[in-house]
Amino acid sequence: MPFPFYYKTPGFPTMIDDVQSTRLPNGLTVLTEHMPGLRSVTVGIWVRRGSRHESAELNGISHFIEHAVFKGTQRRTARDIAVETDRMGGHFDAYTTHEMIGFATKVADTSLAEAVDLLGDLVSHPRFDQEDLEREQKVILEEMKMVEDTPDELLGELFNAAYFPNQPLGRPIEGTKETVPTFDHKTTLAFHAREFSFSNLVIAAAGNVDHRRLLDLVGRAFDGCESGTAARPTLIDNPRPRPAAPILIEQKSELEQVHLVIATPWPDALSENRYAASLLASVIGGGTSSRLWQKIREERGLAYSVGAGGSSFSDVGVFNVYAGTSPEQLDEARSRARRCY
Repeated sequence: MPFPFYYKTPGFPTMIDDVQSTRLPNGLTVLTEHMPGLRSVTVGIWVRRGSRHESAELNGISHFIEHAVFKGTQRRTARDIAVETDRMGGHFDAYTTHEMIGFATKVADTSLAEAVDLLGDLVSHPRFDQEDLEREQKVILEEMKMVEDTPDELLGELFNAAYFPNQPLGRPIEGTKETVPTFDHKTTLAFHAREFSFSNLVIAAAGNVDHRRLLDLVGRAFDGCESGTAARPTLIDNPRPRPAAPILIEQKSELEQVHLVIATPWPDALSENRYAASLLASVIGGGTSSRLWQKIREERGLAYSVGAGGSSFSDVGVFNVYAGTSPEQLDEARSRARRCY
């Protein structure tokens, strides 16, 4: 089972030899990789904005916009968006991290034009109707409750807050119960207009795709759109975050397990050591043959969920070992986990 709050920061390619890149005069960056033999295309738009670029008062607004764009645009209703996605037979995915927002879909190559048009409309022309926003606020508040009811997910947020205290990296991506209800039409529209500028957008496609054709489709999809004025994002938490190492205990009497995390600094997403670090993470806790799995689960039966992984940001990283065990087995599990690396 993978580490519950581990992720590799998306957007940093592992191979670039076959990737074509064009930066358009309006600031948009377009990337393609043609993959012979495929009849499908995965295409997406990534925004160089995430919870790390938000003020404390706007914590969660990037994630909120990720949700809100699907409530309708100037050309499409929410139902239109859903029906069009299903009609293409596509699989749509959207997510927000600390450093970016992503919207991507996988479709047959014959539906590429429709997919690019839909993605461009979502990102450039969201309606942000006040009634829709108020309903979506409720949805996100329920999402927060779901996290609070899921120990390993809650542990991820508690860990980030403790490891990066008083810094944007330590704040929850989805925001808080205090900030989300303040995201009205005016606030949301202003943040979108300012931060979703062309210079902050990257459009990428891989599969049966031609670079020149994608440039043409992107030009049509964003024709007439305002390019915005925001420069590429500056991190709010300058200087570089300094991890802390407190002892954090949250008592929940209704739970029967203790959830353990051991953390250490890790290469950032652009470090020359990131590939070696990824291999090391796999050896320590990346699968059923890893040291953690074998020593803690197979040999001793101390945990069902156990694993390890690294989270790499643009300028800092953290490696985590995770295990869920019974209170009486915590000391042994912690000791054996430490010996695995």
